[in-house]
Amino acid sequence: MVSTTILMKEYAELHSHSYYSFKEGVSSVGQLLSKAKDLQYRALALTDHDNLSGAMQFAKVSKGLDIHGIIGSEVTLLGGHHLTILAKNAQGYSNLCRLLSFSHVFANERSKPELDPRLLIKNSEGLIVLSGCKNGVIPTLVEEGNSERACQIASQYMDWLGSENFYIELQQNLVKGDTQRNRKLLELSLEVGAEVVATNNVHYHARKHHQLNDCLVSIGLNKTLDNTHRERRANSEFYLKSASEMIQLFDGCTNAISNTLIISDRCTFDLIKDLRYRFPDYVPPDGYTPQTYLWKLCYEAAIRRYGVITSRIMERLNEEFRLIEKHNLAGFLLYYHDIVIMAHRVMVELGLSDYETPIEERPPGRGRGSSVAMLVGYLIGLSHIDPLEYNLSLERFLPDDLMAIALDIDLDFPRNIRKELILNVLREWGWDKTSLVGMKSTYKLKGAVRDLGKVLGLPFVLIDRLARFADRSSAKHIDMEMRNLPELKDMVSSNGWRDLVRLAPNLEGIPRYIAQHPGGMIIGAPSVIDVVPVQRGAIDGRYICQWDKDDIEDAGFVKIDFLALGALSQLQEILILIEDRLGKTIDVSRVDFEDSNVYDMLCSGDTVGIFQVESAAQMQTITRIKPRNLNDMAYEVACVRPGVGVHDGVRHFIRRRNGKEQITFDHPLEIRALDRTLGIVLYQDQINQLAIDIGGFSPFEADQLRRSFGVKYDNREVIRSYWHRFKNGALKKGVGENIALKIFMKFNGYYMFPESHAVAFGVTAYQLAWLKYHYPLEFFTALINQQPMGFWGLETIKENARRHKITVLNPDINLSYRKCVIENNSIRLGLLNVLKIGKATADLIINERSINGLYNSISDFVDRVGLKNNDAKNLIKSGAFESLNKDKRALLWELGLVNKPKFKQPSIRFPLSPNMVSLNLLNDWESMLMEYKTLGIYPKDHLMRMLRPHLPKNFISSYDLESCDDGENITIGGLVARPLQHPLANAYFVSLEDEHGFIPIIIWPSVYEKFRIELRSPIMMVDGIVSRREGTINVVANKVYIPDIIGWFKRETLDYLKLPRPIFR
Repeated sequence: MVSTTILMKEYAELHSHSYYSFKEGVSSVGQLLSKAKDLQYRALALTDHDNLSGAMQFAKVSKGLDIHGIIGSEVTLLGGHHLTILAKNAQGYSNLCRLLSFSHVFANERSKPELDPRLLIKNSEGLIVLSGCKNGVIPTLVEEGNSERACQIASQYMDWLGSENFYIELQQNLVKGDTQRNRKLLELSLEVGAEVVATNNVHYHARKHHQLNDCLVSIGLNKTLDNTHRERRANSEFYLKSASEMIQLFDGCTNAISNTLIISDRCTFDLIKDLRYRFPDYVPPDGYTPQTYLWKLCYEAAIRRYGVITSRIMERLNEEFRLIEKHNLAGFLLYYHDIVIMAHRVMVELGLSDYETPIEERPPGRGRGSSVAMLVGYLIGLSHIDPLEYNLSLERFLPDDLMAIALDIDLDFPRNIRKELILNVLREWGWDKTSLVGMKSTYKLKGAVRDLGKVLGLPFVLIDRLARFADRSSAKHIDMEMRNLPELKDMVSSNGWRDLVRLAPNLEGIPRYIAQHPGGMIIGAPSVIDVVPVQRGAIDGRYICQWDKDDIEDAGFVKIDFLALGALSQLQEILILIEDRLGKTIDVSRVDFEDSNVYDMLCSGDTVGIFQVESAAQMQTITRIKPRNLNDMAYEVACVRPGVGVHDGVRHFIRRRNGKEQITFDHPLEIRALDRTLGIVLYQDQINQLAIDIGGFSPFEADQLRRSFGVKYDNREVIRSYWHRFKNGALKKGVGENIALKIFMKFNGYYMFPESHAVAFGVTAYQLAWLKYHYPLEFFTALINQQPMGFWGLETIKENARRHKITVLNPDINLSYRKCVIENNSIRLGLLNVLKIGKATADLIINERSINGLYNSISDFVDRVGLKNNDAKNLIKSGAFESLNKDKRALLWELGLVNKPKFKQPSIRFPLSPNMVSLNLLNDWESMLMEYKTLGIYPKDHLMRMLRPHLPKNFISSYDLESCDDGENITIGGLVARPLQHPLANAYFVSLEDEHGFIPIIIWPSVYEKFRIELRSPIMMVDGIVSRREGTINVVANKVYIPDIIGWFKRETLDYLKLPRPIFR
């Protein structure tokens, strides 16, 4: 029993919500636990609404702070009532995970979990249940005066759980009704023989955060603060209170306080050490072990691949299988092989392959990362790269000494295959045994501004402008962002806006919801839902767990990664188009990888649409590296990575490659690691090799060293410890301390590719380049159809196609299909390219046309299809009716006459001619703006070609720029092809485009601060200085402005033009 002395000093809060009670809690688990530590709590329970998303972080931080953390949840029951559930032990935690999973998976609405309380009967072991807050079924019934029913339910819970595991929960938040409800609950507890316990229903760690909590509740309800008075908490009392405050609130009911300590002592579950996760054993066919079955698959594939198994192949296989057996990885690799088999089955179902074709001949996906170095992966379909051909080392991926729990293998698939593959895996393995990894979407500056602005009732137009033009990384600077906008600079201290400035920094970083990780999936035995709750995903048929990739790594889960890669979807479509048009089947694994024409195209910087080498930075790099083989392609892909650029590695590598700088090494022991990259660190593997060769690390230790540089938290002490180990190891090998330090300083935490990853991506890049050179029509058709992907918008793609003598045509109501199609030597845009035209509308138009013939007028179209007026307008403005009538203005007038509201009684169509009027034709500029607005591009021409006659004579083009001298002052401009970028370098970068090509702009910070608003325009003019460096040409901006050449240009054009979104693949 707890003594009275301890009782008067101690308290444990058993009902608290972090910000993982999405749109309900405000505080991080760290803030809650730190405050609990300050208050000298015996324990703190985390009971977020219907989820355990914060449980792993909570467990880690509580251990670090040496405070007893209890895992629980406030679960929503059928009818919307709440119940507080705590895990006593490992079995209780497992049951809690199952109950939460059932509440999500079997709910009527995905976003409204509800648990049938009868499920507690079979899942009650190891749980302690509290009756809940005022929204619990028992408190609700006693407030309604139905004490008899409340007693029945309390008795039912006691029967299911055991009387010692059910408590009546009392809360005193100084809200009207609390005292009376607690009195009735005390009477009920005596009647049924249940103990009572005090909680404070905590939703923020400190009182001062109650206003932000009000805002979050309002955001969750999609209402303003003025319209959520009833739904918000009634006061600011829902914070972590001291033991003395709680004792005072429950004066006269000391057992409600002492029971918090008794319960906390009974809850002994430690998530860090007691979690019961196990990767399932693989069950091979009869007569095999996983090891022997994997060997069988590899041996048979090797015969198909090589024809003859040479001593070199056998030696590599033997070495890999030795390591696989040592680390017990055969079953893991076989699970991946099963995924590839399922993906192949999806290919067949989609008509992309057949069962007779071996997987290695037409693989459904491709490996990436260091796993590409494994021959076994190549043979069982996990990779398209033969590691023997490229002499790829195993040490980075499969070290001999130690390993993490499992290999890190990433598989890329085309989007259509991955979409079906996910559903296949979940159906075959079961949602309770496998799920997709979750991802916590958090508030960033723009989202915080928009959501807070809405609940504060601020004008949408101004909030939208602030969100669009704010660019600083933190909401702490929102006041500075406002002062930079003329219409907001005087509002910083005005009503509403000052609340935005005060609250936005606190909202930033708070999770908004659980989303799906791009590619990770977990599998567990006997069931995933025994170790982490699972819920339905936003896409039907998908299930996601409530932990993100960091949580599952901390938990030691094995993550299986398969991702969607737009480049593979593009490549897949190109091959299908070639086969459809020419009857050719292209095997891209057997194309000429030494085609000088393809390399000439790449070296000229013509890389738009080519995976991994199409960015502005890659364009400037590839023209200097001048690749002539696949190894060079790997260098090119690897070079433009932050970790290479930290020490100016790209420039030094290119200078050494081109004979302009001597190849040197800081010590002969570097040669093994850096010889093939001319003394420069290009690959992750080289950091590992340097640690091994210079510092004397083992392969596993070297990889841990490399990883330590990339962690998100402050780990300077860890790095310092590694430096001392590296130095001591170097000294033993005769390397002086200064040289050792110089080599150690080459290590950094910024991202670099493993060599095998660069090789894999380099091959894919070359294959797409080969297809672009030899089959440009199919290349650009697929590229447009697969948007959004890559670095460039449709306007840039259209212009690049034009330079390859391919015309992009407007959509046509009688010729277009859903997506782009090839029409002679041109590309006809699809109906889906038109603003607001979706798949259902496109299919309606196409099906009607195929059944009843071509459309002959706008009237005929409206009568037969009956689209919404705005959809029909967008089709007209896009040029889709130009084959019937080029006069868009007349077509819009006619549409207004014929597209009347439909009544039950059929209307009689009278001749239109009496109502037609003579209208002026649209000029080219007006027509262009309509097409920009509805298509995002102007197929017939380029805006800058039309604008140029109105520009001053000193205004040059990108063509003229090529002949300008270094240091020459110029005036130039264009459409924004790639919006403002700010990588690791000090400068900002923008890529403009005119009718002749790209214009790379460099903006130094002082210029950026002057022209921040102008730099967010979709079209801009620049006064600057030409900079020529090592074969590249840039314009260093001195002034940026938006053109105002003709009357309404600025207002209307900027409304119609859109900045291309920076979408990566």
